[in-house]
Amino acid sequence: MGKIKSLLIVILCIVSLLFLSGCIEDSTVNTKTTINADSIEEYDIATANNAFAFDMYSMIKDDVENVFFSPYSIFTTMAICYDGAEGSTKEQISNVFYYPLSKPVLEGSSKKMIDTINSDNDAYDLKTANALWVLEEYPLNEQYALNAEKYYGGMIAPLDFAGQPEESRSVINNWVENKTNDKIKDLLAEGSIDGNARLIITNAVYFNGTWLQEFEEAGTRKRVFYLSDGQEKKVDTMYAIGTYNYGENKNAQMLELPYKGDDISMYIVLPSENSIEEFENDLTLGYYNELKDNLNSDEVKILLPKFAFEARAELNEPLQEMGIVDAFDPGIADFSGISASSGLSISEVVHQAYIGVNEKGTEAAAATGIVMEESLPYYKYEFTADHPFMFFIEDKRTDCILFMGKVESPEYEEMS
Repeated sequence: MGKIKSLLIVILCIVSLLFLSGCIEDSTVNTKTTINADSIEEYDIATANNAFAFDMYSMIKDDVENVFFSPYSIFTTMAICYDGAEGSTKEQISNVFYYPLSKPVLEGSSKKMIDTINSDNDAYDLKTANALWVLEEYPLNEQYALNAEKYYGGMIAPLDFAGQPEESRSVINNWVENKTNDKIKDLLAEGSIDGNARLIITNAVYFNGTWLQEFEEAGTRKRVFYLSDGQEKKVDTMYAIGTYNYGENKNAQMLELPYKGDDISMYIVLPSENSIEEFENDLTLGYYNELKDNLNSDEVKILLPKFAFEARAELNEPLQEMGIVDAFDPGIADFSGISASSGLSISEVVHQAYIGVNEKGTEAAAATGIVMEESLPYYKYEFTADHPFMFFIEDKRTDCILFMGKVESPEYEEMS
């Protein structure tokens, strides 16, 4: 599969950037202002989401050939998890995702964004959904469950993780498939649910839009695509001439391709050099916004490859490298806001995405799953008496051994 990263840097924001309401001057959000936001009006959730998008992209871009993911899906799934985090666990998640320390601010902002995404528009299909899958009879904190339903639209469903782990996995995967028009399959891999699972949080997002100006199929033909390593390959390339928002500088060109309904656009950033590595290392959210600000309507000839592929990522390591450490540590994680009955920690964060771009438009889907397990008590050593052993019963006052024995073959019979 060819390296078409030059077309994908901005596609990674295909959902999250739809709601960008303001620009920032550099590559990150003002962390102090974000964390200390005390009102929905003060907190810019779209900018926080987009800053996380560029941070995450920098962590995963070198691991695969083509890159595609939904920062919105990851951002929202972790927000539901964050709603039950406390202490240093909460602080670390806040720092990485630019969440405000005030949970009500994030809750209200998230609800507003979800309602916007799920507002009906006949011109395109854009939907998102959240679900919390809970071990049967596991005591979720009542307020946490209410918040998940009220602010995140989270469906809460009990499953028998311990007795029927594979059946539970099937139920969750089927829900994801249904919410993504069958584009995301097997989000949770075989064996990902075991007896320690207590809560699994899932998000799904689906988009299907038609170009405002469709490409004529007759103009599509095989054209040369130049890879970063200098190789050439022929790919199906679409062709159009029309009026589009376009901008350029010495390092890159940007093109806006709007979808019908004019609520959603794809922004394509094309570096001047065939090799994209240096450019993507330097691209920040601030620079991206600067390119957007310089777009102007003009006549443009477009040659754009058709492409479709899936991407899957295990996010435990990237998130830990970004600074979320305690949440994955069974001995430290503090999710007491979710359940006070026992300790929870994150055992797995998995993300899967699909993108298809052709003459008609774009279909994209993504899903994120966070598996939370019950933290086992901390131990330094393990003592497993699974072979013959001796035993002693001693009077500690006198150091007198009262009884002594050996178990070669354990037997048990209740004495009457």
